[in-house]
Amino acid sequence: MPDATKLACLRSHITEFRMALLAVGVGSVFTVGGGILYAVQAYGFRELAIGLSLLTTGLVMLGSGTVKR
Repeated sequence: MPDATKLACLRSHITEFRMALLAVGVGSVFTVGGGILYAVQAYGFRELAIGLSLLTTGLVMLGSGTVKR
């Protein structure tokens, strides 16, 4: 079981803005990789779908105007 002080530290440092940036970063990497795999081998549809969903979610979170940055 994780320590309560570690969880409190994570909650104070991981903001919605940082999570949105992480989702955009990971989503863009998955989208590019999935697009390349889908174009070359026709096996990258799952990666492309996951990347597009993460990218869209991160961009919506960024565009929602988060207060804490």
